[in-house]
Order: sequence, then C-alpha cells, then structure tokens
Amino acid sequence: MIIRKMLPLAFLMLAVIGLMLGQSADRNLSGIPAEATPLNESPALPALNDGDVIFRKGRSLVSAVVMMNDPTTAFSHVGIVVHRDGEPFIIHAVPGEPDENGDEKVRCDKTADFISHDKASRYAVYRLCSDTAGFSARAASKAMEYYHEKLAFDKAFNIKSDDRLYCTELVWKAYLSSGINLTGSHFTRLSMNFLADSLILPGQLLNSSLLKEIHVNH
Repeated sequence: MIIRKMLPLAFLMLAVIGLMLGQSADRNLSGIPAEATPLNESPALPALNDGDVIFRKGRSLVSAVVMMNDPTTAFSHVGIVVHRDGEPFIIHAVPGEPDENGDEKVRCDKTADFISHDKASRYAVYRLCSDTAGFSARAASKAMEYYHEKLAFDKAFNIKSDDRLYCTELVWKAYLSSGINLTGSHFTRLSMNFLADSLILPGQLLNSSLLKEIHVNH
C-alpha cells in the first residue's frame, strides 16, 4: 500500500528530472510521430475572446505525470487567448519548446499550433462566467506583457516569484492582476523538498466556479 501511494510522487520526480535535462514537453509516447494539423487549417473552434482559457491534454511523459497527480481533470496544460491583428493566439509557458535562441520563455503561438494533433489529444475552451467590467481583456493584456517581457519558464514551480512562470501560474496571475482570483488562492501542496510546496494544477483552474465551458473536443 505504501509503495502504491509513493508511485505518483516517484513519477513526478522522474518528470522533473526530465524537464531539467531538456526533455520535450510534447513528445508522442508511442515513439511514432503523430500527424500534425497544418498550421494554415483552423481547428473546429468557436469564436474566441480575449482572456478565454484554453486547456489541452498533451502527449508527453510530463503530461501523463501531471494528470496522474491531478485526477480532477483530463488536461495537462493551459494557456490564455489574445488577439493580434484580429487573429487569436495563445500565450502560455511550457518546457521543451525553446525559442530560436534555445531559451524556454513565455510563448505566443497560433491557436492551430497550440492544439495541433502532435501536441494535443484533446482540448477545451473556458470563459469567465460573468464579465461586465472587462476582466478578461485586462487578463489577456497582462498575459501579453509576460510575453513581451520574455519571462522564462519556471522550472522551480515557485508561485511566489514573478520573473518566471509555469502554465497555470501564468493564467492565474494574469487574471489576478485584473481583479479575478480563479482559484481562491487554493494551492496543491506536495511533500517534496526539491519542488515548491505550493502548486496550481490544471484542474484547479478548470473547476473554478468563475469559469464556464465554451467548447470541448473529444
């Protein structure tokens, strides 16, 4: 019984070590390359608004470990929608997808790339239940600031630092700056000394009473 309880933590330890070694965050576990969705073909999505929160279920070992430790959701990664020249993009922080200089920083990707078949086996879009004061637009603007500031991916998963961000932290802090606390400041605590003791898991955002489902693909 003790061994069974320790397995999720053991897998998480392996995943973090993999991240530190530069493991790709969206590698197909089967070893067979998935057929990617062409970036010029828009997936079947509803009209997206600034501030929409988009979740995806990744295909990597890291994604599997995240979901193993977060049984409240079937998604492992999240980003926030912003529009550039009328086109929706996703601001997100992810390991294993370095920029042209080899640095892992906050990314601004086309929606079709974010949910392409090689990176996502499923995805969902959520939206603020009530937004009469422009919270979503301000959150999107803050997320764009993170991108322009070229903030690094936070491998320490330290919710207290603002100069580095991981995916759920980015979305939470973007909305927090607009006046909305999506999680009520509830965090997950792990008894592991080499990780921060307070984490935001995807399920804590997806199950927020302040968000409603707009679209999900299966």
